[in-house]
Amino acid sequence: MTALEDDPRSSSYDDTPLEIAPNASGKSRFDLLPGETLAQGLKRVLLGEIVSARDALTDRTIAPEEAIHRVRRRLKRVRSIFFVLDEVPGANRENRTILARDTARLLATARDADVATFEARRILARAEGRDVAAAGLLVERLEIERAVAHRTLPPLDEVASRLRASEADARSLPNRFEAGRLLADALIASYRRGRRDWRELTDGFTVETLHDWRKRVKQRRHLSALVPIETELTTHALQRDLEDLGEILGEEHDLAVLQQRIETDERLLRPREGRAGVVDLIAGRRRKFTKKALELGEELYGSRTRVAAAALDELRELW
Repeated sequence: MTALEDDPRSSSYDDTPLEIAPNASGKSRFDLLPGETLAQGLKRVLLGEIVSARDALTDRTIAPEEAIHRVRRRLKRVRSIFFVLDEVPGANRENRTILARDTARLLATARDADVATFEARRILARAEGRDVAAAGLLVERLEIERAVAHRTLPPLDEVASRLRASEADARSLPNRFEAGRLLADALIASYRRGRRDWRELTDGFTVETLHDWRKRVKQRRHLSALVPIETELTTHALQRDLEDLGEILGEEHDLAVLQQRIETDERLLRPREGRAGVVDLIAGRRRKFTKKALELGEELYGSRTRVAAAALDELRELW
């Protein structure tokens, strides 16, 4: 097991799919191959993500923790693409998104333990006075949990089997369908849901809404990167802002999970050990992240949905 020195939500691994990597001109827009339709391009990217996830499981040049991280991130993008292709026939049309979600969950235990420990260390670094001892106890106990989680190997054979099923479904997809319309519809559905979450949060804070908004922001970011033409809704600047917002919401979510565990599991921190002070520190950081998220949300979700939809009219014509 390696030392936990960096944020486990990030790594040197580029979150941009290899198939959508910036081209020689520096553009981040998705470039279709010569003669390739958008439908064929989406299928190519989908297969690339699934195969790359499967290959990472057996790549001996990277640490197991990093391999699991790569698989999980690729599966998130696979889910986003399957969201676009929901009505496209294939070998596993009814269960394709659920399969990708459940496959990622098989790999969650160790990663979740990494994130909890990392956040606790950040809290310890900011603690003062009596809170230092309490935060130190929290880190110590989470480190023990993390060690146990990493000694318990995830069911990699089952993960590989499910990835093969997803690959078979992806290969069974037709090469011709209304890809532009489906991608535009998925983007607007994601935008509408994200805008609704943002507006609800401006009226009042709920953990559930924040969690759903985080998922919609990441989904919109993934889908925006698949648009092969310039649109006002999918510019490179907006994609960067969506990435930033996703990171902010991700950290808020991780802190929320940690806070809930501390408040409900006395094995982590008992009231007499200074639990209240640590919870206050976490709550304070969460308020800061939520404030940042809502401010950035104004820029990304302030326009009415019909205005956003109008920006994708050209995309709808592509096959």
